[in-house]
Amino acid sequence: MKKRTRNNFAEVWIDKEVLFFEYSPIIKLTLPIAKQLLKLRLSIQNNKKYPILCDLRNVIDADTKAMDYLAKEGSIQATAVALLVNSPHTSITAEFYLKTSLPKVPTKVFEHKLKALEFLSEYPKTP
Repeated sequence: MKKRTRNNFAEVWIDKEVLFFEYSPIIKLTLPIAKQLLKLRLSIQNNKKYPILCDLRNVIDADTKAMDYLAKEGSIQATAVALLVNSPHTSITAEFYLKTSLPKVPTKVFEHKLKALEFLSEYPKTP
């Protein structure tokens, strides 16, 4: 059985030892929204660390404070993070963000879900 929860900004579920985090359509991701998203994710993790597939394809823009917060605080209870994007332009933006925000766990950007899941398989769930 899949554990699943949602709020106005995202849906989160755990399936096959991977935490899936799918953003709802968001015009601008702000720090207050980012804080709500982290709280949502942690609410289903039961203090376990998971590899996270973060589907950003519905996010149009994000402010710097939100990105910095998610790079650092958003790494709590994560073994690794795969950021799923939908275009080469978004991929370049996300790569720049990773170089400047320095996430605390291995984090990579992908345009293909299967490649993202392959990357996450190297960082299994931990108790």
